[in-house]
Amino acid sequence: MIEIVRVENAKWCGDALAEQFKFRYRHFVAKEQWDVPSYKGMEYDQFDTPAAVYLVWRDIAGVVRGMVRLLPTICPYMLDTLWPDMAPVPPVQPSPSVWEITRFGVERDLSLTLRKKISAELILACIEFSVAYDIHTYLFLTAWGVLKRIVPAAGVEANIQKRTTLPSGHDVASAVVPVSRELLDKARAKLGLHYNVIDDSIGGQKHAA
Repeated sequence: MIEIVRVENAKWCGDALAEQFKFRYRHFVAKEQWDVPSYKGMEYDQFDTPAAVYLVWRDIAGVVRGMVRLLPTICPYMLDTLWPDMAPVPPVQPSPSVWEITRFGVERDLSLTLRKKISAELILACIEFSVAYDIHTYLFLTAWGVLKRIVPAAGVEANIQKRTTLPSGHDVASAVVPVSRELLDKARAKLGLHYNVIDDSIGGQKHAA
């Protein structure tokens, strides 16, 4: 199951909040060599505010193996603040129903089967969260491979906006993704996962998805 972790419920999630920062260091800094801030083996940036929501996939030992960060566009978010050249055209207006997806990552040192399972459940978790919180649009800013392979594999159509190769060699892209209850049903059918992937036992979801 995937946990919804944020500032206000972190005390009920054990060490999940700290562990997702450690996962990000392992994945984005140590493995992918992203030039992003880190401290004591934890990766972070200025968008890790009380507005951030983390969808965290942990194994039975409690180790974070995959995650994604969600940010409401009514607060500062990455695409608008740091990557305006990658923003959608025409612009998407900030709204409580428009959120950004960043920091999508899955542990590379796992079997292909498990990596696919984690990726699929993270995509489903994003859609489940959107249904529960009345979100109708996601703005993606992520590695090109996520939008090229992982998102379509879940039956989700992403409207690709911009794609660029950074001086570091990383290939990144932005996209607009409409989400709905109908999309959730379609993605579940495509992936063959007919169950809620989000663990709402710790007050995660506002209402059932």
